[in-house]
Amino acid sequence: METVKKETPNYVLKAKEAMTVHKNPNPWLGRMKKGVWIIVAFIILSSLIYQENMFKELSWSSQVMLVVLAVGLTFADGSHRVPSPFEIRFYDDHLILYREKYYYSRKVQRKEYWKFYYNEIEKIELGTIKKRIAIYGDVEAIWYDYNKDGTVPEKPTYHRNVKRTICYFYTSADPDVDFVAEIEEHSPIKVAIEDK
Repeated sequence: METVKKETPNYVLKAKEAMTVHKNPNPWLGRMKKGVWIIVAFIILSSLIYQENMFKELSWSSQVMLVVLAVGLTFADGSHRVPSPFEIRFYDDHLILYREKYYYSRKVQRKEYWKFYYNEIEKIELGTIKKRIAIYGDVEAIWYDYNKDGTVPEKPTYHRNVKRTICYFYTSADPDVDFVAEIEEHSPIKVAIEDK
């Protein structure tokens, strides 16, 4: 099924990254939020065009309901970070960042392989404030979008070599792992540490 060659890595770092997911998995919440904000934008735009406060043209109960819906749906449909397992597989001449299941939206979750050859990595950087490690360089990216039934397709949804890109992960979900030490010990790459 996987188009990634079966090679035995020299070392596999198994850890957790902080992945952003919606607080509420219900897709109707997102659609309702979008609809309410379209109405709010229409009222604001109409007010600007006609130079009259169109919000006052609504009954007081409609005004209250619109404000409550806009604020309530915005906060109810927010996102938060949850721990998600991933691996960094170290080989002689490259590393692979592997995610079994990465959440992009309510509809899109992917199995991912990010293959970086050490000589094509521009830099690996740890941002100490965001607690984010970013890998800059050329990559072979292979992604499988999960089907609705939770299975992974035979062929990848995306398989390309991309020049000068970035792949990153948030380290806050696994504070016991010293990612900088692990990367530097198992690869020839020195990690740059930045206050950002």
